Amino acid sequence: MKSMYSLAIWVGAITTVVALVSRFTLKPIPLIGGMEAQGLLAFANTCFLVAVLIKLNK
Repeated sequence: MKSMYSLAIWVGAITTVVALVSRFTLKPIPLIGGMEAQGLLAFANTCFLVAVLIKLNK
């Protein structure tokens, strides 16, 4: 479970950074299917929520 927790935290952090870059450049990121910052931040939020749930379930 610790590896899933760490994976969710890392994916959430990386997605947050990519979303911030997308927000500052005002362009979608083409590597992730053209997702805009709002969608990326929603995904990062979900990753952090999953990490919290895994940690609480432990």
